[in-house]
Parts: sequence; C-alpha cells; structure tokens
Amino acid sequence: MTDVDLVGLGVWSEAFSDWGGFCSVMQGDQIEASAAPAPQLIPAKERRRAPASVKMAVEVMDQACRMAALDPSRVATVFASAIGDMQITDYMCRTLATEPRAISPTRFHNSVHNAATGYWSIATGSHSPANAVSGYSNSVWVALLEGAIQAVEEQIPVLVAAQEVAAPAPFSSIYRVCQPFAVALLLAPAGFSASSLASMQLAVSSGEVESPALPRLAGDGLAGNYAARSLPLLEIIAKDRDAELQFPLSASRSLSISVSAGCQATRSGG
Repeated sequence: MTDVDLVGLGVWSEAFSDWGGFCSVMQGDQIEASAAPAPQLIPAKERRRAPASVKMAVEVMDQACRMAALDPSRVATVFASAIGDMQITDYMCRTLATEPRAISPTRFHNSVHNAATGYWSIATGSHSPANAVSGYSNSVWVALLEGAIQAVEEQIPVLVAAQEVAAPAPFSSIYRVCQPFAVALLLAPAGFSASSLASMQLAVSSGEVESPALPRLAGDGLAGNYAARSLPLLEIIAKDRDAELQFPLSASRSLSISVSAGCQATRSGG
C-alpha cells in the first residue's frame, strides 16, 4: 500500500481550461469553450515552436504547481502518453515518404516521447528528476503508480502529467481520439502539506478489470482519449467524496485507489 496526498491539480480540454472550469461543468453549468492553451511558463518564442501536446502538458503542470503553491523547479515529474504526439508522427511519416529532405528540424526535435519534460525542465530551470513513461491505454495509471512510489520513496513532491492530442486520420482506425485532453496531479508524501485535495492509498492487485465509465462531459468527444480515463478519479475529487476505485494496469494487474476527501476550500479555480 502506497499512501500519498494530492496537493495540486491541473486539467485542460476544449470544454474546460482549468480545475475551476471542470468543477463547473461537473455541476452542470454552461461555460465558455476553452481556447488553445498558451502556457506562460514557456517564453513566447519557444511557445510558438512548441507542439500542442507540449503546450497542453506544461499548462496543466503549471496549474497544479500554482494550486499547491509549490516552486515548479523543485518537483520531480512523470509524464505519460499512450503513443506520443500522433500529429507529429503523422507529419514525419508523410514527409519521409514523399520529400525526406523537407523534414522540419523543429518538428523532428519535438517528435521524441519526452519532449514535454524537456520543455518543462528548461522553462522552470529544474534539476529535479524527470521521467516519461507509456503503458498504451493504461498510461495514466502506470504514471500515477510511478509517481506515487517515487513520492514515498524519495519523500519529495512528484508531478504526474498525462495528455493525448486528437488523432489524425491514419491513426483514427486504431486510436479514436476526437478531442485533446491533459491532466496533471501533484502528489506528495502523506502529511507533506497542511491542506490537500485528497489522500490516496494505491495498491496493485492481481486480475483484470475494466476502466470505469467516464462521467458525462462534453458529449462523447473524450470517450476515446486514454488520458481522459482519469476523469472518474477527478469526478470523485471534485465532488469531495470518499471512494474505492479500480483501474487496469495490464491484462493481469490492476491499480486500486482508495480516495479520502480532503479540504474542499482548497479547490478553487485554476
């Protein structure tokens, strides 16, 4: 059993741009559609060069740190994506097949799986540990388990971020992502902060489980987004409830998460 506190959250989609917007949508309120993320941590020149996947990740990571009032350069990071930036992968494959010499150095630079952690570390001046993981459809839970263990073992706050962009046509037959989504959860050792959004106990169990049904948010646009599989957990936190949840890690392992409600007053807008 691994015990951690959730001390900060960040979230972004086309339907809500921060935690406050997410909570409003959960309450049935109508809010203005979210604009494309423009994370202020990344300098304007670099922000123009950064792909959407990086902007989404850095935006929610910054939101989580600001909510927890923690210096972003002092937190370890674990970034997750099922299969990386599909839009850049599509561009790379098309260009290599038709005009290889026309490959953009910038897009090639951004094609690596850990691009977001690189942008984050440079923008914050961080020398803290940074990692990037993938577990395909279960990537967000693999990353959450990785981050929780690191927070407990190293006794440091760990920022777990997961994002997926919309899938271009060649990928849509195997990965039906219609809308982009990004989430960041800032974990800390139990008792690290005087206030927290929730306390969580994580344990790995044997046996296969199905992912819980997603809450009704923004129609069916997020249904295929693997990062959005975190929404049932976010819903419990937004509603300030205690709950026992199970999520798949693999065909033979699952992740059990026991959530104990934290301080509702902490949950202001992003």
